[in-house]
Formats: sequence, C-alpha cells, structure tokens
Amino acid sequence: MEVHHHPDLHHKKKNFKEYFLEFLMIFLAVFLGFIAENIREKLSDRSKGKEYVISIKKDLIADTSAINDFIPLLFFRINQFDSLIWVLQQPEPVSNGGGLYYLARSSTRVRMFEPTNTTITELEHSGNLRLITNRKVIDGLIKFQKIIASYEALMPVDIHEADLSYPLIGNLFDASVFNTMVKTGGEDFSLDTSASIFSNLIKPTGNPQLRNHDPDKINLLIFYLHERKSTFIGEAGILQEQKKSAASLIQIINREYRLNNQ
Repeated sequence: MEVHHHPDLHHKKKNFKEYFLEFLMIFLAVFLGFIAENIREKLSDRSKGKEYVISIKKDLIADTSAINDFIPLLFFRINQFDSLIWVLQQPEPVSNGGGLYYLARSSTRVRMFEPTNTTITELEHSGNLRLITNRKVIDGLIKFQKIIASYEALMPVDIHEADLSYPLIGNLFDASVFNTMVKTGGEDFSLDTSASIFSNLIKPTGNPQLRNHDPDKINLLIFYLHERKSTFIGEAGILQEQKKSAASLIQIINREYRLNNQ
C-alpha cells in the first residue's frame, strides 16, 4: 500500500527586511512610472508649444506683408480726400464733375485692417496659451496684442465719421448719378471682398454738378473729410508700430527657439 506524503503548506514567514524591500520595489516602480509620464507630458507640451510658436511666426510674417499693402492704401485715400476737399472749395461749375462724384462716393467706403491672429485666438480659446513658457516671447505677444487693440479702438471712430458725412453727401450730390456708378454685372464685376474697396465703382459720364451749393453744408462735409484724414494718419502710425513690433517678436522667436530657417 502506497503512502502519500502531503506537501508542507506552511510557508516560512518573511522578515521585516523582505517586506520593506518589496514595498520599496513597488514604490520605486510607481514613482519612476510617474516621473516617466511627467517627462513625456513635458516633452509633448514643449513640442506643441514650439509648433504654436512657429505658427505665430508665420502669422506675424503674413501680417507684415499685409501691412505693407495696407499702409499705401491709407495714404492713397488721404490723397483722395485732399483732392475732394480741393474740388469742393472751387467755384461752380467744376470742370471735372465725374471726378468729383467718384471721389465723393469713394469717400464713404470703410475698410479695416484685419491681423492674422488665428493662432493667438486658438491658444486663448483652447487654454493652450500656457504651452508658451518663454517669458520674452510672452512679453512680445502682450505688446503686440496691445497695439492691435489700439488700432481696433480707432475703427469705431472712422465708422462714426463716415456715418456723419452720409447725410451731407446725400444732400449735396445727385443720388441718381451715384446709381450709375456701381458695377452690377459683366466681365469686370467682382464679389471678391479681398479686392480693392473701389473695385466696383466706375466714374460717371458727363460732367455732373452738385445739386445743392449750401456753403455751410459744404464746410461741414469738408470738416468730416478732414477728421477722417486724421484718423487714417493715426491708423497708418499704429500699423507702422505694429509692423515694428512684429519684426521684433519674430527676432525674439528666432533667437529663443532657433527658428531662423523655419
């Protein structure tokens, strides 16, 4: 008859040192895992932050190019206003009524420079602005945004001044002539809002004259035209400052993130 020996199920008790070593190994594994995850997140945030900075730099370059196009337009409009003021001061009848009407109708147009701030807007709305940690870049962005805000503060002024001139132009000029000056179709017609703000205006034929020669109304219109000229000059000055700020910020980004070739 076979005798079966049961295995000894009694384990040897662990001493304190063994328990401590097991605890230490588990603690180290968890701790090192936490550190590794923390490092991974920091590297990921740093990479995303750099991508955003590169995108901001591209926006700044686009802004600079757009400002280079927009400032000459402001001075072109200032010259137009000067010409309109000069004609309004001439005794009737004027020799170039078509030009007078074209300048008057063009003067009512309002156009605002729109910065390419897509990246900044995305960062603010997503809460990812924290990913940009470089203090010099942050300070440059704050300064740049303040300049944009000062420009935007001028736009209600320009719109208000334009609105004030509307009734005077409607009273002094023949509206039926204005109605012949807008392109409504054909090959030359364009709905492209990025085109010139005068692209759908044409000079009227003939030699139309003012329908009202009230000197007080003419004087008031000249005053509003003068005020808008001053606003345009202010806009140009702020945009020049914005352009310089963008150039400075691009230099800071290039230096801090070593992005000269990006």
